[in-house]
Amino acid sequence: MSLTKDGRRTKIVWSFESRVLDDARAEQVLGEDVDALRLVLNRATAEQMPRFIDQLRSGFEKFKKTGGTAKKTMPPIMIDLQEGARASIVGLAEPKEISFGESVTIGEVGSRATFEIQSRQWDGLFKKDALIYIGYGNVVLRVTASAGRKIEAETVQGGTVYPDTDIHIPATRKLPVLADYKSPELDGLLAKGFDFLVLPGVESSEEIQDFRKFVAAQSKSFGMASAPWMILRVDSVGIYENLDQLLEVVDGVLISRKDLALSMNPAQIPMITKEIIQRCNDHAKLVLTASEMLGSMRRNVTPTRAEVSDIANAVIDGTDAVILSEEVAHGKYAAQALQVMRRTIEDIESKTGEEPNWVKLAPTVATEMDAVSFAAYRTARRVQAKAIVCITKAGNTALKLASFRAPVPIIAVTFSPDVLRKLSVVRGVDGLVLGVDPKIDDVLPVVNDRLLRDSWLKAGDRIIFISVTISSLGREASNLFTVQQLV
Repeated sequence: MSLTKDGRRTKIVWSFESRVLDDARAEQVLGEDVDALRLVLNRATAEQMPRFIDQLRSGFEKFKKTGGTAKKTMPPIMIDLQEGARASIVGLAEPKEISFGESVTIGEVGSRATFEIQSRQWDGLFKKDALIYIGYGNVVLRVTASAGRKIEAETVQGGTVYPDTDIHIPATRKLPVLADYKSPELDGLLAKGFDFLVLPGVESSEEIQDFRKFVAAQSKSFGMASAPWMILRVDSVGIYENLDQLLEVVDGVLISRKDLALSMNPAQIPMITKEIIQRCNDHAKLVLTASEMLGSMRRNVTPTRAEVSDIANAVIDGTDAVILSEEVAHGKYAAQALQVMRRTIEDIESKTGEEPNWVKLAPTVATEMDAVSFAAYRTARRVQAKAIVCITKAGNTALKLASFRAPVPIIAVTFSPDVLRKLSVVRGVDGLVLGVDPKIDDVLPVVNDRLLRDSWLKAGDRIIFISVTISSLGREASNLFTVQQLV
C-alpha cells in the first residue's frame, strides 16, 4: 500500500440499492476512486448482495495480480439495514405536475387512481389528515378520506411527481425492531464479511447492545476476524434528543437529513446537522452525512448550486464522509456525480487560509487518551510536523486524533487489515498494516522503515509518533508521544 500526501481528507461513500447490483455495476466500481461502498438492503433483492461482494473481490484481486491502473484494494463495504419506503408510485409513464389545492386519489395497481402505488403493508399505511410526502417533499398531500385501498387527498404543496418515486407517511410510521433483522439475509452477508452495519433508527441503547452481541457472535461463527462497526441512523427527534447516550453503544452515526426533515421543521436541519457532527467529534465517533447529495444528477449531468454548497458545508462542518445519494446510481451520470463530489471536497480542503468552523479551540480533555492525543495534535502544529503517526490496535487512537480535525495528516499503523479498512472512512486518516506486532523497543525502527518505503515521507521529515509507553505498564493503550525525525 502506498500512501499519498495530497489525497482527499474527507471521504466519499458510494451508495447502491440491492436491486441495481449486477455485473455492469461491479465493473463500474472497479474503475472509480471511492473510499467505501454502501449497499442498501432490500429483502426482495437481497440475494444479489453476496454475489455482488464476491464479484467485487474477484475483480480487485485480478487488478492486483495484473497491475491494473484502478484502485488496487477493495473499498470497505457498508451494509445499510434501511427500512426503505413503505410504498412507491408505479405505472406513471412520465412526470406529472400537481397544483396546490388539487384533489388527487391514491390506490393500488389497477385502480385507475391519480397515483397507483405498490406497498408491502397497506393496513395502517394511511389515516385521515396524515401528510403524504412524495419524494421526501417534492409534493405534499393531506389525506381527506380513507376507504380501504382508495385514498382521497388534497395537495398541500404542489410540484412534479416523477415515475417510481417513493412516498412517506410519518404519522403512521412504526419504530423499527432490530430483532426483525436477525434474518437469513443478514446471516448470508455476515458469512461473506463486511466492515460496517448501518442500523435503522432505534432509540433503545439496550436493544442496540443486544443486537451488537448477536452480530459479533454470528461473525465469529462464520470465521470472521472481527465484527462490523455499528453505525446508527439518526432519522428522528427521539434519536437526536438521546444522541449522547446512544453514542456510547455505537461506533458512529449516519445523519439521514431527509428523514429528520419529516419529523421536525426542515428549517432546523442545517444547524442540527452541525450539532450532531460536533457531538460525534466530541465522542471520537465516525460521522457520515447523507441524504440527496447530488440527487438531481440522477437525471441531469449538471448539479444545482445548492447541491454543491451542501457538500461544501458538510466538509466545513467536519464530517468524516459524505454519501452520494443512492438515487444517482439509477441514472446515467453516476461517474460525473463522483467527479463533482471529489472536486468540491478538494477545493474546500485546499482553502487553508483560515480555520474552518469545526476546529475545536477548547476540546474536552477527560481521559488519558484525550490528553495524549490533544497534546500530540498541538505539538504537531507547533513543530510543523509532516504527519502524526500512531500505533492503534483497535482504531481508537486514530479516531481520537481524527476527532480534532487536525490539518496534519494522520497515519494509523495497525496490525489488522480489518481495522485498517474501517479506518479508511475516517477523515484525514490513512494507514499501514504491520504483518507482526514487534517488541516495544523495535516498534519505531520498524515503522520508520515502512514509512520511508511505502509513504510520501522521506528521510529528515519530522513526525509525531504516538505509541505505548516504553515500560511494562501501558501495553493496552497509546499513552506516549515523541517528536521523531525519520532516518
